[in-house]
Amino acid sequence: MKMPDTTTDLRATDSTRRGIIVMILSVTGFCINTLLLKYISQTGRGVGPETPMLFRAAVGMFIVLVFFRGRRPTRVAPVFSNKLLMLRGLTGLLGTAAYYWTVPKLGAGTATLICNTYVLFASLIAVLALGERLTLRRFMWMSAAFVGIVLLVGQRAESPDGVGFLGFYEIVALAGAILAAWSVVLVRRLTEDFSIGTIYLAQCVWILTPMAVIAGPGLVDLAAIDWGLLIAAAVAASYGQLAMNEGYRCLSVSLGASLQMLWPVSTVIGGWLLFDERLAGLQFVGACIILASVWRLSAAKTDPQPGSGK
Repeated sequence: MKMPDTTTDLRATDSTRRGIIVMILSVTGFCINTLLLKYISQTGRGVGPETPMLFRAAVGMFIVLVFFRGRRPTRVAPVFSNKLLMLRGLTGLLGTAAYYWTVPKLGAGTATLICNTYVLFASLIAVLALGERLTLRRFMWMSAAFVGIVLLVGQRAESPDGVGFLGFYEIVALAGAILAAWSVVLVRRLTEDFSIGTIYLAQCVWILTPMAVIAGPGLVDLAAIDWGLLIAAAVAASYGQLAMNEGYRCLSVSLGASLQMLWPVSTVIGGWLLFDERLAGLQFVGACIILASVWRLSAAKTDPQPGSGK
């Protein structure tokens, strides 16, 4: 009779425990970043979304190049020569810009909920670009998620009667989710040839380049408190991204996706507690449908790993 391999079981348990802890810390980092973005936009000092993006890219590059140590080395040269890495950087730039721009306008909770629909769009892109199978179950969850999106963006809590229409910022947020989905598919392809550090560096570099031109001249006008808040937000975002990647290395996709769903939930709660953000009745129903659908789609074994697009 073969005895069970207790050493292997202990290693698996330790890996799972580490993954859960790291993933919760990742969610915390993402939530802190989003709430800080909302707070910074309300300080009245005229800090536009381009400035937090500049800080996020610069701090992210510093962390990856100085502190981050992955299983494969971080390479700089391919970031400027590999077409897929450059495309990853461009989609990351536009997707992040859409998110950072809509957080102050739509609220931290609503913008984050719309952002997380990238899993839905990533599933669609994966079917078209990677030839993944579209099962009936996945199709049903995608359809449900689209219904949730309609409910979320079609009603506004601040309207007198709670009814609104798909506005400009909702369209921008959805476009950002689609770009983030494209990034996820690119990441899935790029991980075959490059390390996580190299892929994240590509995003940081191609965000930093245009933001340095747009936001760089205004840095001299920032107060010390603004510098501190912007650096804190950038560190939180970078840590959230890298910790999430480590979490998915230790956990199954379904468990990791379940934990990542805490990000929009905690952000909605934080927006309500700190900024009095509220969801109207149908918006709340739509948010619940989106969360359930996105979780089921991201937990499917054939889907791209969620969260890699941000």
